[in-house]
Amino acid sequence: MSRRTLLHRATVQEGLGKASLPRHSVLIDGDRIEAVMPDDLAPVHAPDVDVLDLAGRTVMPGMTLGHTHIAYLNVLDGREMLFKHSIPEVTLAAAENTTNLLGLGYTGFVGAGSVAGIDMALRRAVDSGRLLGPRITPCSRDLMVSGPPERRNPEVKKRIPTDLMRLADTPEEMAEYVAGEIAQGAEIVKVFSSGDDTFPNGRSHELLFTAKELVIAARTAHEHGARVRAHSRGLAGIRNAIAAGVDVIDHATYADDAALDAIAERGIFVVPSLYQPHMLLTTGGDHGKTPEYLETLEFEAEVANTLRILPLMVELGIPVVAGDDFGFAWTPHGTYAKELELYVTMAGIPAPTVLTWATANGARLAGRGDEAGTVQPGRLADLVVTDGDPAEDISVLSRPGAIELVLLGGATVAGSTSPYLSRVTAGAA
Repeated sequence: MSRRTLLHRATVQEGLGKASLPRHSVLIDGDRIEAVMPDDLAPVHAPDVDVLDLAGRTVMPGMTLGHTHIAYLNVLDGREMLFKHSIPEVTLAAAENTTNLLGLGYTGFVGAGSVAGIDMALRRAVDSGRLLGPRITPCSRDLMVSGPPERRNPEVKKRIPTDLMRLADTPEEMAEYVAGEIAQGAEIVKVFSSGDDTFPNGRSHELLFTAKELVIAARTAHEHGARVRAHSRGLAGIRNAIAAGVDVIDHATYADDAALDAIAERGIFVVPSLYQPHMLLTTGGDHGKTPEYLETLEFEAEVANTLRILPLMVELGIPVVAGDDFGFAWTPHGTYAKELELYVTMAGIPAPTVLTWATANGARLAGRGDEAGTVQPGRLADLVVTDGDPAEDISVLSRPGAIELVLLGGATVAGSTSPYLSRVTAGAA
């Protein structure tokens, strides 16, 4: 007889944007959730059920990190992304980051630019059982151009090894590289409709890809069964990305109301950027960024508009997903939950809503929206047990030791079930 598992006497945060349910239990059969029920209806005495007495701890869906550069290692600038460490070094560190995600409650991640194709290698390693890690939606290498259309420079392309990053300054190269990345295992392709104030080749308000190039990238990706995410900070770049039919807009920091309406109408995912620019502005000096350099950035304006548009995106029903350029020195890997906290404390978004950005919406972005991301019957048992209710206090997720247990498809991948089993045994005795 196969065994089932009951997470008993829990508080259940379903991932549906609502308050958590006290005094509920979750029944798991194999890799799926069989039922969610009030405690007094739970099959505590069923002979085929192992009972884990959680004594009020919260069960929530595993989170999905929607934008991460798993192989960035506390880098300071664009050059360090590619050249600070050797490929073997970043590969080993990326593998460590991947495994560590589980202990932080993340049962999935969606790549946002893969140095040397490491995302795809990690996916194969996890799927084959050689590496313990979450469910991975691998991203392509950054598909970049040498500069805005009026400043394309073939010398730049010569300085960037193709295996690290693809620079495509012609439509033919664009189509070739997109198809090539997908052939290597990428499920989402990273393009750049605008620059970034921290980039050497284009500022936030400047276009990088032309509108035509974005169309070619999106069309080629879709023809090969993959999706496209566009780094889009400036408004013109956001508009071009929408028109090109991208699936994900990263940052969207200068979006206006008309752009938000178009994003909502098309159901485009938005992965906003508040934590990364905020941390650069407030702690950049600790990492060698001079006041003069920080003053050259327009990140204060970007933060201000992000704070303006976040509530509007909620009102419009835009599928927002959390994840904000982790891997920089001021946003190191492992601090992912701090971003969620900032959306509550700085932007005033209710904690249950923010949790959906990391759970239900994250699963949708990863392509698992119908089978993960919520605590509901029939869903994958990708679950997290926390000592505290993050819907009441979202800082629980970044509190050391508060994430006690992580299940991936019903199997324990972080923490231990022993404390809960021993509690039941002692009670029965």
